[in-house]
Parts: sequence; C-alpha cells; structure tokens
Amino acid sequence: MCADAVQKARKVRMVIMDVDGVLTDGRAFYGDAGFQGVFFSVHDGTGVKYLHRSGIRTAIISGRGVEAVRARAGTLGIEEVVQGAKVKLDAYEQIRGRAGLADDEMAYMGDDLPDIPVMRRVGLAVAVPNAVPEVIELADMVTERRGGDGAVRELAEFILKAQGKWEKILERYRR
Repeated sequence: MCADAVQKARKVRMVIMDVDGVLTDGRAFYGDAGFQGVFFSVHDGTGVKYLHRSGIRTAIISGRGVEAVRARAGTLGIEEVVQGAKVKLDAYEQIRGRAGLADDEMAYMGDDLPDIPVMRRVGLAVAVPNAVPEVIELADMVTERRGGDGAVRELAEFILKAQGKWEKILERYRR
C-alpha cells in the first residue's frame, strides 16, 4: 500500500469497479446451452451497501456484457453500469462527467491490463492480489482478499474507516 492511500481514500466520493476478476473470481461457467453465469460475493454486496449508506456512489465498468451483471447491480443499487466497454477510459470519463466529480474523488478497482488507463487517472487506484503484475505495480492499495472473495468489501471498509464513517455503520449493529 502506498503511504498516502489513507489520504487518497478520504477524498473518495465514488467507487468504480471492474467485474471479471474483481466482483467475481474471474471464472464464468458454461453448460450445454452456452454461457450460464458468474458468481458474486455477498460480502462484496454488503460492502457496496455500506458505501451507499455513507453517501459514496458506485459504478461498474466491464469489458463484457452479461445480464447477470446488470441484475446484480440493480439488486445493489449501483447507479452506473457500463458493459461492453472496449476503452474503459472513455466509459470512466462519461461516468465521472455525469457524477460531476474530480478525478481525485474517484476510486477504481481493477485486475487486468484494460484497467490501467483508468487507474492512472483516479485518486485511489486499487488492485486485487490476483491482478496482473502491471496493475499491482500501479495500485495505491492491493487488497488482501481476492477478486470475487470480499475484495470490494475490504475496500469499502478501508474507505469508510479513512473517512471516519465506519463507526456509524457499526452503530446499527450494536443495538
């Protein structure tokens, strides 16, 4: 983790996530009828909800287009979903523009080469430990949890703790 990751996390107002390898473990399963789906972590979903409760917005940018992603995003209340993004930086610029936020108010979590241009632009660049070396090298923070196994939840807690909002989340469960 870079020395100023906490400082960068304090400014975050929106978290954008890749899907394959970040919200999922990067595997897709196929049956006799073709593509069947992917698995998402409920822990990551809880992390997304904690971000929302704390006023931090979320978005998804994916190079693939899968209905399961749109359904999962809808369930979690993720406001922006861009699928089939051949150039993720273009999708990022559109999302950032609609959100009216500066680059340093954005966090991005990725794992592969197409994520690099966005990671270079955002205030807080985050990688999962199973990311390619080039992404890990660029990241301000590398989660301990792997993609699809609570990495987004870990990032959510890190941001909320940096912003002093984690205690407010915990209050709900101390009653």
